[in-house]
Amino acid sequence: MTGETALSPTTAPGSARVARTRRRLIDAALTMLDAADARGDLSVADLARMAGVSRPTFYQHFGDTATLIRVAALTRLDHAFRQVPAEALGDSWTAFAGSTIRTLLTELCANRTFYLRTLNGCASDALMNDVIDYLADRLLNASPLGPIIRRHPGPDTAEDRAAFLAAGVVWHVRRWLERTTSQDEIESVGEVLILLLRASGANADELAAAGAAAQAQPPEVAP
Repeated sequence: MTGETALSPTTAPGSARVARTRRRLIDAALTMLDAADARGDLSVADLARMAGVSRPTFYQHFGDTATLIRVAALTRLDHAFRQVPAEALGDSWTAFAGSTIRTLLTELCANRTFYLRTLNGCASDALMNDVIDYLADRLLNASPLGPIIRRHPGPDTAEDRAAFLAAGVVWHVRRWLERTTSQDEIESVGEVLILLLRASGANADELAAAGAAAQAQPPEVAP
């Protein structure tokens, strides 16, 4: 990822205090964007007031509100993925891909208003890039799907293929989010999973296994 992200650690002197202040600003953004009457364009003054810090302190941590919104959204998304227990991911690409996509859809739907506001707000383009980078890294480097993505030689790189796949998933689930109002549409997991695997170069046997995995009982995710 490029630029400021939720996953960038703080290493400055007094990092514990700096991290607490940063966390208060992120929590303020989450709270304000979760509010029923929230606007997509939060002001620095409102965010600083909610976090209990000064405007100069805000600017010490984030260059603008768009950056803070990006960090807040990635923090929430990263937290959701971290709640999936390792045993739910299994050691196969079908289990991992199904669990990852189910986690993504469940998180987006549970916080639908928040994500629609952030994806359509002032940080929309940069946030989409951040989410694509985040998901591409997980697909390529933190999943059994990585070897499938890497095994096809060609002028394009495995990183390019992972980014292409991640962009397709994000585009697909964003459209799903815009038309979904409840969490009763988890059957979308199977649809997205098959699209993802076909684009990755999975063979017929792998696609059949993925279809069977998508019909299986979903793993429980820690609250």
